[in-house]
Amino acid sequence: MFGLFKKSKDSQNGESTPEWYSELQENQQRWFAFLEKLEAKMEEFATAAIPELKEIMQSDDDIYKRTFHRVYSGVNGQLNNIREKARDVYEEKVHDVYYNFNSQISVLSKHHDLLSDFRSACSDRYNEFENKYDYWRKQIDKTQERDLETEYQKILDEYEAIKNKFNCTQCGGNIVIEKIFLIQTYITCPYCQTQNTFAPSTLGRNLQNIARNLAEQRTAHMYEAYEAEKDKERDLYHQRHELSLSIIHEKDKKVLHEVQLKMDDLEEQRQFAIKNAPKLHQEYLRAMYDELNKITPDLKEHNEKMYQNQLQYL
Repeated sequence: MFGLFKKSKDSQNGESTPEWYSELQENQQRWFAFLEKLEAKMEEFATAAIPELKEIMQSDDDIYKRTFHRVYSGVNGQLNNIREKARDVYEEKVHDVYYNFNSQISVLSKHHDLLSDFRSACSDRYNEFENKYDYWRKQIDKTQERDLETEYQKILDEYEAIKNKFNCTQCGGNIVIEKIFLIQTYITCPYCQTQNTFAPSTLGRNLQNIARNLAEQRTAHMYEAYEAEKDKERDLYHQRHELSLSIIHEKDKKVLHEVQLKMDDLEEQRQFAIKNAPKLHQEYLRAMYDELNKITPDLKEHNEKMYQNQLQYL
């Protein structure tokens, strides 16, 4: 079927190569060209969709951003369709071809490496495509990030506009709204003691929905510092492990001593990172909950209970 056992001469080096090798090369070239076209299409689609998604996110007055999420789902669906095309063609033109040839070529054959090289090259190129897909998917995911500071400022502006415009339903006296209420509340008239029902606007009620995310955004730099310290511990461990492997067969005592000193230094840094990471995490949590208490002071007791619960897992 594949002409596996026919031979042809390589004009450059005079060595015999199997005739089927040209078919592998052709498949590989087509696969590379196909992925290049898909990547161009993916980039063109994503670069057009991202600004549109950002615009919809900012202009959508719906607190649940339903219009945005509908468009966002459609964009992700289109991006995933491109990925599925790559996966389907890989299965047909690389995976299936490899196993069809592999079933007819002995692993002991001196030409089997050509087949292995084909699969490796095609798989590596596929991984490159996947990396580009991940990049564009993350860029699209970022469009979900809301400008919470702007949303918060709108809530503050609305509060300033209404706080002195509430009047008693009984005597008509002015009642100052002293803070941003998150739920419907009874407020006593200072003149006639009538209980008045104050219902916050949709915008005001939304403060509770955005408060945690806003506090996290304000302290994101501290969380990133904690994550970096945590990653550093793993990196230092792998560096030390690689050094230990490098001297398994080393006989020179001077070299062994120098490498051991480097390993000891890396271990010292690693132990510091192990102890420091939880401290950075606690500092982040404290700062984040402080911000949360500023944004929703009425929920301070609840917030502090949440903070203490999280400390237990550090």
